Amino acid sequence: MVFFAEKKSRFYNEKSILKSEDLVLWKRRNKVYNFDSLPSTAIISIKKNVFSKVVSLFTKRIKGIVGFHYRYNSKYLLCSEFGSGSPAMLILLEELRALGVKQFIFIGVAGLLDNSVKENEAYLISKAFSSCGASFYYSEGESIDALDHKWNEKLKLKCDLSGRIAWSTDCPFRETQELVDYYTSQSCSLVDMESAALYAFSQFYYLPSISILLGADRLNSDAWESPKDMSLILKSQQDLVSKIIKS
Repeated sequence: MVFFAEKKSRFYNEKSILKSEDLVLWKRRNKVYNFDSLPSTAIISIKKNVFSKVVSLFTKRIKGIVGFHYRYNSKYLLCSEFGSGSPAMLILLEELRALGVKQFIFIGVAGLLDNSVKENEAYLISKAFSSCGASFYYSEGESIDALDHKWNEKLKLKCDLSGRIAWSTDCPFRETQELVDYYTSQSCSLVDMESAALYAFSQFYYLPSISILLGADRLNSDAWESPKDMSLILKSQQDLVSKIIKS
């Protein structure tokens, strides 16, 4: 992107004309929200059935934010169905930040790029390489580390997961062999669509976040291999949610 190459770090110090706080204030004035405040930690997943074991008829649904969002208790907000990919993730993160959410946990699925990772196993992402356009609005780095923060360390111990490096893309139908070869040479073993955006946002605002990815389909050959059992992957995601909020 020529603009970012020319502007470099100057762009990242400029204030945005439209701020997420402006959107939140407008929504409050128009009584779009059905809440005054939100829990400090958001657990985010693409599909709402990831939360089906912990959401009941009595769990309060949050209104005014695109997607399905529930207040589990005073500590945890559960977010889903807001879209997929880095633009959708960043729009959600910005609104949640402006509403006072301070920590973010993403539980997603990823393609497997080498034989060190397995289907239905969960991995904590320590670094994400970005080929996502949206993440470059928050970070000029090709790779973005998970924020070094005490909250992150506590969550790592709680989940007891091995760490991996991921590659995030905006375009899953343009994952060519040359791209796979390049990112595996950078020690990436998983590919997803959200982790780089999450970590770029996290570094930009210094807000702790963690991406946990479960292995699903496989791309480390010249042919795509579909997941063998998505129901097991869903159950593993649900178990992770329960472990995080009930421990």
